[in-house]
Amino acid sequence: MAESDHRLVQTAVIGSATSGLGIVLPQEADELRRLRRRHPTYTYWCGTQLGGCGSKLSDRLCADKVCHFAHAPNASCHRKANGANSADHLFIKQDLARWARGSGVDARAVLRDLGSGPGDAVDFRVRGSRQRVRFQFRRLTHPQWRSAGEELERDAASLDWVFGPGSAHPETVAEMYGRFGHVLRFRFETEGVARRIRIRAEEARSSTDWVPLDACAMTPEGLRVPGVERRRRTSRPVVAPRTPPGGAAPARVPVAPGAQASVAPGRGSSADAPDRRADAGAARRSGPGASPLVRKVQRLVEELNVLAAPAEADIRMKAERLDREAAAWAVRYGRLTSSDFWSGKATKVAAQGDSLAGRLEKLAQHLK
Repeated sequence: MAESDHRLVQTAVIGSATSGLGIVLPQEADELRRLRRRHPTYTYWCGTQLGGCGSKLSDRLCADKVCHFAHAPNASCHRKANGANSADHLFIKQDLARWARGSGVDARAVLRDLGSGPGDAVDFRVRGSRQRVRFQFRRLTHPQWRSAGEELERDAASLDWVFGPGSAHPETVAEMYGRFGHVLRFRFETEGVARRIRIRAEEARSSTDWVPLDACAMTPEGLRVPGVERRRRTSRPVVAPRTPPGGAAPARVPVAPGAQASVAPGRGSSADAPDRRADAGAARRSGPGASPLVRKVQRLVEELNVLAAPAEADIRMKAERLDREAAAWAVRYGRLTSSDFWSGKATKVAAQGDSLAGRLEKLAQHLK
């Protein structure tokens, strides 16, 4: 008897086994029906660029579970990744090609297999100027990252690293903070049957907004992300972020042990000095000598960031909102004075911290 395929394969390629045109199958039956009506000639394959077997797939329309792709009965396939993010390396190639054409940049994106599959990394190389951007999907140890960087830099005029969820080792992050003041990150958001890349720059205690590729640019110094400036190594002290208008503080990104980071140059002015000094005091009070409540909130945020990295977009957004709220609360707590304790303001701020810690713990438990 033929054996059914029970794997919930969510991605495929369109047209042939060697195609690089990825697709995420809609999970709802009505959406799949609409896709079939719009593209009746589409054929789907377990593509070799997905690490698949190269065989043809069928689109299963299901009412009692999510719709999915399926192999033929008794098919033999050892593809490692089947989820919605398993074709992200193909979607980033498509996004990069479109972005380069729109920007008038003569460039090429190439998949890199670093030992676990064709989606371990994607290299974007600008011809002529020899500029290179490495989009890192697979996690590397710090020595592996250094070795890869040395190899890439041999024939590159500039090299930028952009790390996917969980792909940057803490020591690597610390070194990037020291060299450039920030780390570039990427993630994807599902839009219909495709996934679109978003990029942001993270500093030690703040980050830019997530932006599409169209908001970025290739400059003579390399990839430019709005809101951040590239810099060389500096010995300037850590400074906590200023709270922007509206009260929402930028997301806080934990610094690896031994790391040193600073706010990128060019932000603020001499008129901001009192605020920067106040925030620096708040940062000191949230360090090793901080109150148990501050340390607890920071520990929970760091734990939640790790747990939320591979989660769905709505969970990641919720975690980011809590991260930003925690950063703003830590600054308010650090600014408390002795008079605040007499007035009762400190009690109110502490209660806000207790409430925040409870919500962080609840979401972390949900992800576990």
